[in-house]
Amino acid sequence: SLLLDVSFIDGNDCTKASAQSCGECIQVGEKCGWCTLEAFLKQGESKSTRCDEIEALIKKGCPDKSIENPRGTVSINQNKPVTNRKKDVAEKLKPDQITQIQPQKLTLDLRAGEPQKFSLKFKRAEDYPIDLYYLMDLSFSMKDDLENVKNLGTDLMREMQTITSDFRIGFGSFVEKTVMPYISTTPAKLLNPCTSDQNCTSPFSYKNVLSLTADGQKFNSLVSRQHISGNLDSPEGGFDAIMQVAVCGDQIGWRNVTRLLVFSTDAGFHFAGDGKLGGIVLPNDGKCHLTDNMYTMSHYYDYPSIAHLVQKLSDNNIQTIFAVTEEFQPVYKELKNLIPKSAVGTLSANSSNVIKLIIDAYNSLSSEVILENTKLPEGVSISYVSHCKNGVSETGDNGRKCSNISIGDEVRAICRFLYSPLFVWVFKPTRPEISHHIPLVGLQEIVCDIGISKDHLKILCLKDNVALTLYIHLCLFRSCVQCRAFGTGELKDKCDQECQYFNLKMVDNKEDLPQPNSQAYLTHCKERDANDCWFFFTYATKNDTAEVYVVKDPECPAGPDIIPIVAGLVAGIVLIGLALLLIWKLLMIIHDRREFAKFEKEKMNAKWDAGENPIYKSAVTTVVNPKYEGK
Repeated sequence: SLLLDVSFIDGNDCTKASAQSCGECIQVGEKCGWCTLEAFLKQGESKSTRCDEIEALIKKGCPDKSIENPRGTVSINQNKPVTNRKKDVAEKLKPDQITQIQPQKLTLDLRAGEPQKFSLKFKRAEDYPIDLYYLMDLSFSMKDDLENVKNLGTDLMREMQTITSDFRIGFGSFVEKTVMPYISTTPAKLLNPCTSDQNCTSPFSYKNVLSLTADGQKFNSLVSRQHISGNLDSPEGGFDAIMQVAVCGDQIGWRNVTRLLVFSTDAGFHFAGDGKLGGIVLPNDGKCHLTDNMYTMSHYYDYPSIAHLVQKLSDNNIQTIFAVTEEFQPVYKELKNLIPKSAVGTLSANSSNVIKLIIDAYNSLSSEVILENTKLPEGVSISYVSHCKNGVSETGDNGRKCSNISIGDEVRAICRFLYSPLFVWVFKPTRPEISHHIPLVGLQEIVCDIGISKDHLKILCLKDNVALTLYIHLCLFRSCVQCRAFGTGELKDKCDQECQYFNLKMVDNKEDLPQPNSQAYLTHCKERDANDCWFFFTYATKNDTAEVYVVKDPECPAGPDIIPIVAGLVAGIVLIGLALLLIWKLLMIIHDRREFAKFEKEKMNAKWDAGENPIYKSAVTTVVNPKYEGK
């Protein structure tokens, strides 16, 4: 039960907190200070008097140097300026020598209730290095696409020179898990999954054909040697491949630069749970399993989930470009909404527009700056105010991003941190071994005091001179009631030692239990034991002693009555049998009537012709003498 009392009390938050230490005091709010001078307290004053607002402590005689009032600070540890250079005239810099965000590292000391701010600068650097990995579906339907991708290396290198002079490209391919029902596992189909007149390679899950390289000719050469494969179902195993590309950084060769993953396909995708069709039940572990550049655990781990992919792509800072055919645009646009920093482009039927698609998608991804933060410590919140190009400022959720950012543009953001502690009290109603933790999530900025009673917890919270008194009653005597009233429960062997701290009274039924209006703060409890029986009791405090009333007979679920069940089962079988016989008899009557009516109709329509009886034989027999010649 919960009682709420509202009243008005004078004073400030610092004094109402009844803080007993410096740490408790400064947690109340930014205005509170703690007087460390022992002689500050006057005769009869409590220790909590040392916590008050700064001006009040000084007026009471506490020297300024004896007041603990730590403030929050912002310390910038690394503040390298953003890189300013032009691509055509700039010196060659390594990726770790290029700075796009300032400052790079800082330390915040947060005081409860006191916000701290710092300014963040971002400038999109010109000629920033790019790593691009082209991941292609090599199922049979992509045969014509493979022909156009074979010259992609040198062509894309040439086009990307307009964006960056430091560009590397890699290539990987995927088909499907190598188990039924995704592929045919007959020996002939494992060698050539296509029709007999087509020369296809054996099916595989994912293959890292070429790690990231600056050699476009090498890309063309290796891709030219690739052959189409095949599978049975329409969705492909691309998620397995994306996961390996994301987590196998050493094998792929990712640098700490802009990382682009181009995913090219003309079909949908399998995701977590689909592996059960092939008897694969272990969830994807999100680890690298490449042996000789081949994914070797496709038959062992299920496909990854979308959330799992999002996590790994985000952890490895990979931006995904989905190059898919028109038919599957709606599917991958929905997927794009779930994967941050991703884009979707329409792939022509034979992938002839893949270079333009990649350039457009890269420009759309790099033209937006989004501020994201990792999980914050408990009680810490962050807000942003962005100052984008052309003097545009945004706050709230829109303060996290700036759009239409071109190379060389500079944006700024104000980041504001606030620490609001989450108060958690531990109270012990009657015995040291009984304790409960109550987090008051909604009261981060409210100062509370606690009163303990044997049957309830009293919490007095104050804010803006408004006092809220909450009485929270909990059924704390369950185990002891069980052992003393019924000789059961987890404390039955220690009942005499552990459960003698209240008076127990037994009543015949629930109606005999004390009613709410008979005592103040009376608590009714209904608990279930190990036998699924419910027992009922109340407890309250009377004359500083806990009194517990218990109904002597628990309510247990009645066992099944066998006779009605058997009788009902037999009657049901008989009735069902009779019903089936009646239905059969009715169908036979209908069938006989139809046959008889058909016979009657044929009889009436019959037409009889005159003729000789086929079994009649004449009594006269004529014999001709062969030698008689009519003489």
